[in-house]
Amino acid sequence: MTRRGPRDSEASAFRGRRALVVGGGGGLGSAVALDLARAGAHVLATGREQRSLVALRRMAEAQGLALDTARGNATRRSSWRALARRAGPVDILVHTPGDYWEGPLARLTAATWRGLVDSNLTSALVALQEVLPGMRLRRYGRILLFGVAGGETPRAAPRAHAYRALKTALLTLARSVAVEEAANGITVNVILPGVIRTPDLPRSWRAAASRLPARRLGTPHEVSRAALFLLHEESGYITGSALTVSGGYLL
Repeated sequence: MTRRGPRDSEASAFRGRRALVVGGGGGLGSAVALDLARAGAHVLATGREQRSLVALRRMAEAQGLALDTARGNATRRSSWRALARRAGPVDILVHTPGDYWEGPLARLTAATWRGLVDSNLTSALVALQEVLPGMRLRRYGRILLFGVAGGETPRAAPRAHAYRALKTALLTLARSVAVEEAANGITVNVILPGVIRTPDLPRSWRAAASRLPARRLGTPHEVSRAALFLLHEESGYITGSALTVSGGYLL
């Protein structure tokens, strides 16, 4: 079934804005990229996997959307600078990457840890450092990072200890930058998704619907709608916030 686009009153909400969606080839990233483009933004979606980016671009072309894609490694500053030049002056930054790993602590190798840090935290830090100078000059910016439901409170996370520790650190980073940039017209917020039905959802979570208060998994579009709310020009007084989209998970 084809999902309908935004209502007519929303179709130009982001017109004239340039958005850079890091991790745009993934389930949540692609949903945000498409909805931003449907709402009038000119979007550059980046990711590591060419196949998913090609699929996203074809979907956008079929709908006549102003959406381009580019392959790049968000943890490498040289790659980031090339992406930033291609994106042009960025008004909106959406950062969705975050490799997931679970297992006993004894199996968490140094190489795996470094990969998780790069994907979940370093890539966000590099992205912020690259787009913030331009946003400051223009006195406008909307930044949205992606954490995990429950990440606003440190808690035990057996088998997913590294992933959740890094998402908690990401929220600290986001709130710190939010304080630094509030006077510059820049907001920094975080979406905390719960169990969302995406192609890369770990198999161990696919049967979780019956254990959730909502009795179903969330959809990428539901996360995207929350994202667009925080990215809207009229949401300029919301910064440093963490919005949970989880169907009641971890309440």
